[in-house]
Amino acid sequence: MRTAAHDLVEALATATRWSVQALTLLMLAALAIQVLMRSVFNAPPSWSEELALLAFSWTALLALAYGVREGIHVRMDMLLDALPRALRRGAERLVLAAVAGIGLYLAVAGWHYTESAVGTTSAAIGYPMPLLYASCVACGALVALFAAERLLLGLPACGEPEAAA
Repeated sequence: MRTAAHDLVEALATATRWSVQALTLLMLAALAIQVLMRSVFNAPPSWSEELALLAFSWTALLALAYGVREGIHVRMDMLLDALPRALRRGAERLVLAAVAGIGLYLAVAGWHYTESAVGTTSAAIGYPMPLLYASCVACGALVALFAAERLLLGLPACGEPEAAA
């Protein structure tokens, strides 16, 4: 049974995946322009590196959150694999709760940092610096949401949904 909450989380996950793809293309385009302008015309633009860094920051943090949603993040699970099934499921719940808590912390700390940057701009392009730091807020909120979703659905912290059975 699908609920409105599940549909909303699914839509956020899809938007996150599309954003990562679009930002990756933007980053690669900015870097390609820089290489072309530097190599061919010996005149690299001042904005391309800064734009690539902005796109990279958002890409990395959004992809991290999406990895939590899909259970594709890296983790060490030798200890979990050695536990009996019931204890392993409990440990998985604990891991997901910790991941959600870390996501909340990242969102709140990122919000404070973003607020402190209001009024500052980047050197080359002049975009507002809170745009860069807001990536931490978005990442933290999505990590918390996606970890909470896995926790509520009874999914393991890592791996395919079938592994939760």
